[in-house]
Amino acid sequence: MQAVENITIKQANVNDVELLQELSIVTFADTFSEYNTPEDMKMYIEKYFSRENLCDELDSKENFFFVAFCNGESAGYFKLRIPQEHLHALENNNSIELERLYVLKKLQGTGLGYKLMQYALEYSKQNGFDTLWLGVWEKNEKAINFYKKCGFEIFDEHEFMLGNDKQNDFLMKKSLINQVLYFQ
Repeated sequence: MQAVENITIKQANVNDVELLQELSIVTFADTFSEYNTPEDMKMYIEKYFSRENLCDELDSKENFFFVAFCNGESAGYFKLRIPQEHLHALENNNSIELERLYVLKKLQGTGLGYKLMQYALEYSKQNGFDTLWLGVWEKNEKAINFYKKCGFEIFDEHEFMLGNDKQNDFLMKKSLINQVLYFQ
């Protein structure tokens, strides 16, 4: 697939809630619908991607959303979150979570995911965090391989509820201290 050009990434705010809601639902459904029941997908989407929930998240000082545009059209997004709870499996508690990173299906394989990841890493380091970590479904091999290529390593696992389905997520981390944050 050809690399994308004319990419801009901007931090989202409450005025972007409709755009963020649309991107969230489309990318999440494209990624997970074939592996989960329609009922579980509907339950998850209604809970986490409702306008009300997204407005609350956008208003929170613990959440940071960024939207990518290619040639002026929305193309993907990521969300960073400063967790209220600290993971005991991390060496330090000066960490930030990459809670979501999604690219529209038609743009996967173009390098846009790497550009979003690069931005997330730089933003996290510039804001004084030592570690960027994330959870990824153990069956999502495509995402796991992407994160490994970006320098993340598995350090633990936890349960994740998608609707009524209890799933297992790998927890992955990348140190931001004395690390080269650029990759191809």
